[in-house]
Amino acid sequence: MKKINRRSFLKGMAACSAAGLLSACGAAASSTAASSAVSVASSAAASSSAADADFSGRTLTVGIWGGNDQETASINQLKANFEAAHNCTVELKVYTDYNTQIQADFIGKTAPDTFYIDGSMFAFYSTLGVMDTLEPADYELDAFYENLTSAFTTPDGEVMCVPKDVSTLATYYNEDLLADCGYTGDDIPDSYDKYMDFLKDVQSKLDAKYGKNQIAAMTYNQDLARNLYILQDGSTGLCDADGNATLDQEVVAKNLQFILDMTDAGVWKTPSDLGTGWNGEAFGTGKCAIMEEGNWVYGTLKKDYSDIKFGVKGMPKYNGTQYSMAYTVGYGIYTSSENKDMASAWIKYVTSVDGLNIWCTGAGCLPPRADAAKAMDVESDPVWKVHSEMSAVALPWQLGKNLSLINTAYQNYLPQAVSGKMTAAECLKTANDEANQQIANAG
Repeated sequence: MKKINRRSFLKGMAACSAAGLLSACGAAASSTAASSAVSVASSAAASSSAADADFSGRTLTVGIWGGNDQETASINQLKANFEAAHNCTVELKVYTDYNTQIQADFIGKTAPDTFYIDGSMFAFYSTLGVMDTLEPADYELDAFYENLTSAFTTPDGEVMCVPKDVSTLATYYNEDLLADCGYTGDDIPDSYDKYMDFLKDVQSKLDAKYGKNQIAAMTYNQDLARNLYILQDGSTGLCDADGNATLDQEVVAKNLQFILDMTDAGVWKTPSDLGTGWNGEAFGTGKCAIMEEGNWVYGTLKKDYSDIKFGVKGMPKYNGTQYSMAYTVGYGIYTSSENKDMASAWIKYVTSVDGLNIWCTGAGCLPPRADAAKAMDVESDPVWKVHSEMSAVALPWQLGKNLSLINTAYQNYLPQAVSGKMTAAECLKTANDEANQQIANAG
């Protein structure tokens, strides 16, 4: 296993500082070919007999982060079912500062047998040599959405985590506000290239009825976690294989100009522009007609803003391609675990159709495999149906091993472009230089 030194740890802290755990519920790993082969063989052997194994007298540790009451109840139900099926004990190790604490456990060789890995952090963790390589067939990965399994696959093709859930973006609209403008949700264009004229008309009618700048036609976010699919369309990606930023491409500047055109026209506003903390609050308080948000907002709207009549539809196309964003989390197996057979059995159970039904139904997230979505009958709920459909076209929130340094630099200078103090190209060049300087300083 690759030794995690202080420099690696500090880079990890930089990587996790802004990556966040967006899901509601890079470089290849440096291990040698020989150790990788041993890892695959170990995991394969562990999983082959795990389904019916009796683990009497043994304890499996599972590393997780804390969640709400529904998530806690769901993970505890999975725990109870696994313990009953295998005559063993499952110890849930709940981290309060996940990335900091689990890296400390990796250094101290005290990490759990299996643990969560946020998709946004996978590129970093996959370089540390702390996770086994998994055999796809052992975990039925052909049943999972390919874009989600790819999110946990190294450039060398090694799968190191099994997705446990996903959240996606979709388009939400306020039915009453659109009706005030003479529209329904069906009138919202299916392509961004038609958004400008539509939103200008919506904005002018909202201004006429409610007063200028009282209600926004649509919100947006100044964050690569939301802007990535637009910015990198037609580019080589926003980072290279070594994790360095490549924001300063001509095509990226052209894509950013699309965002700036929308803000210049006054039809896209941030939640803070409207005096609110996030899209859900802006939408729920009736301060915007349209937003793009994750499925986690659904419960908030039903609970806290039940007076808002809303509909949901898929994300629009950009340059002819439909995108969404996927915020996914997977399970990995600790390379130094002495309970790999138990860890493998746990992952196989909790990511099975039955296990996902328990977890996703309770935790309010989407299953990462289509057969589980069908078993859960997500199509019976129009909101979940749309978000589930977006799973197949969603771009995982990933940006190499230096994601947060690149995103922070982007966030630092985007407001300058929005205000007109910088052009799109100047903004991206300055952000690119700052990100790469920070990456170089981190060593």
